[in-house]
Amino acid sequence: KIPFIYLIFDVYPDTAANMGLIKKNSFIARIWEYLNSLTLNSAAAVIVIGRCMKKKIIKKMKHKNTEKIKCIHVWSNDKLIESFSEEESPFIERWNLYNKFILLYSGNMGRFHDMETIIAAAKELRNHQDILFLFVGEGHKKQWLINYSKKHSLTNCQFHSYVKREELGPLLAAADAGLVSLCSGQEGLSVPSKTFGLMAAGLPVIAVMNSTAEIALIIKEEQSGIVTRPGEVKELTEAILSLYKDSFKREQMGKNSLNAIHKKYNLHKATQYYLNIIEDLQL
Repeated sequence: KIPFIYLIFDVYPDTAANMGLIKKNSFIARIWEYLNSLTLNSAAAVIVIGRCMKKKIIKKMKHKNTEKIKCIHVWSNDKLIESFSEEESPFIERWNLYNKFILLYSGNMGRFHDMETIIAAAKELRNHQDILFLFVGEGHKKQWLINYSKKHSLTNCQFHSYVKREELGPLLAAADAGLVSLCSGQEGLSVPSKTFGLMAAGLPVIAVMNSTAEIALIIKEEQSGIVTRPGEVKELTEAILSLYKDSFKREQMGKNSLNAIHKKYNLHKATQYYLNIIEDLQL
């Protein structure tokens, strides 16, 4: 009988069903949904990390007691990340990134990330040898990306494993723009948290996802990047080239990213939101 808070970062079994890992109406999916329903209805508060996710959870709760659903955005420890400049980044020399326009994808390359559109854009831009797609992380699709890159002789792609947490700031400082993605149909089920690290580094963000996704909404609201649709390779290449050719646009979007982190999406703000919810439950 102790009150508990249910914090949701990814929505299951929906994600597993979307990716074809289980059938939507299978026995395990129905049991999972039943347990979800028990947990959601028993929780003193339910925290989601995006407006699109809130809509999904309201449906799961069948519009009962939905006033207890709170939306708290993922945050970035901005003080840790923004303290580094490009000149201080050891990755420029370590990975030979000199004189490159660097598009950074840092994090999980999972089943529900639209990596296909990104690598197809790399293929379209392979004649721009000063534009480099830098993939840092792991995930289900990473090996496929490497194989695709080799098959098409893409010399404008580099692949590396995760860096240490204390090296994240220097890594982000090496980039000119950040990439995030979400497969169509996954909006409301996941929110790519890597976005907030990119914004804390003062980078413009190119998001490959539908416009209803939380990250797409934030980017448009804050004017901190460009949103392109999943599967639309031409849209993505045009977005990349627009930032590549226009340093003023890139700089302004980067400033907007950092301002948004300072005002809304930082560790201090998120902590206060959580404290407020906990204190309300104790009254």
